[in-house]
Amino acid sequence: MKLKISSPLPSPVDSDSENEIPKGFPQTRIHSGLDPNCRSTIPLCPKSFSKVMKSIDTFIFDADGVLWLGESVMPGSPRLIDYLVKHNKQIIVLTNNATKSRAVYAKKLAKLGYNSSKMNKNNLVNPAAVVADTLHRSGLDGKRVYLIGEQGLRDEMDELGIEYFGHGPEKKQNEEAASGAFMYDIKLEENVGAVVVGYEKHFDYTKMMKAANYLREEGVLFVATNEDETCPGPNPEVVIPDAGPIVAAIRCASGRDPLTVGKPCTPAFNYIRRKWNINPSRTMMIGDRTNTDVKFGRDHGMKTLLVLSGCHQIEDIIENQMNERDDMVPDYVAPCLGALVPETNQIYY
Repeated sequence: MKLKISSPLPSPVDSDSENEIPKGFPQTRIHSGLDPNCRSTIPLCPKSFSKVMKSIDTFIFDADGVLWLGESVMPGSPRLIDYLVKHNKQIIVLTNNATKSRAVYAKKLAKLGYNSSKMNKNNLVNPAAVVADTLHRSGLDGKRVYLIGEQGLRDEMDELGIEYFGHGPEKKQNEEAASGAFMYDIKLEENVGAVVVGYEKHFDYTKMMKAANYLREEGVLFVATNEDETCPGPNPEVVIPDAGPIVAAIRCASGRDPLTVGKPCTPAFNYIRRKWNINPSRTMMIGDRTNTDVKFGRDHGMKTLLVLSGCHQIEDIIENQMNERDDMVPDYVAPCLGALVPETNQIYY
């Protein structure tokens, strides 16, 4: 799906006092599908959100573009979290970013002003944790993991005692090897039980070749963190490739499909079900992407809310409706989390 950048979001406080939906934001259901039965999307304001939340026990939040953007807090998001905690809602953070461990992300949340008693390592899930859990449960029988990934994967795998190698920059080739001969004499390790692929800034041709060759063995697991094409950043004019392009390269070179654990795939959902025993029908997935967050929620029986503070916008909802991609059409939409918090002197719940 093509990523769209919209104009700045309406301010959460710049609203029409009659309906409390921010000015410039859709006031009615969004429905542009050719099929009259196509799912429509309902814009939320503080009053309508307070009614919806009565039927929700657990809220699962994406992180980048929802709780923060880069290294900055998303304005208003901590207040929404506090509002939900006040009403005894269970909070889970589910990010597709595996570059850092859950412990590191917990520190980031605390630094940005989030409730540290409810937003800590024990309430966080990321692909690094799910990958480590998947490998641990699969039983590697002493075999090692060829790893393409950043520190977050290493930290989570260390915690479960999983042995890995291959991360970081490849050794520089000499001039003769650099001419192309290296590919005929590449050195492969033995006793490899899995290839794990995530975002890594040192990814290169040699890593792709090694991964593809390890995956020639049928018994070697192929596990991917996530397949997001891009990730949001502070400069909307700059495309930031995520793990998706790296996974796609190794899929193409090896001819094998990975077990992808991040959103919208099922391993992340199963991990959450095992740990929290959530009731999907009383759970809401909130994120900024229709093809990961919304699809994850819709595929697993949850309510879904798209916030427009990150990647995808109203145009993407309409495009999904027109293409009859009901699995990527959210139940609800809001400009940002802060737009769902009532004023201190208003009580709707």
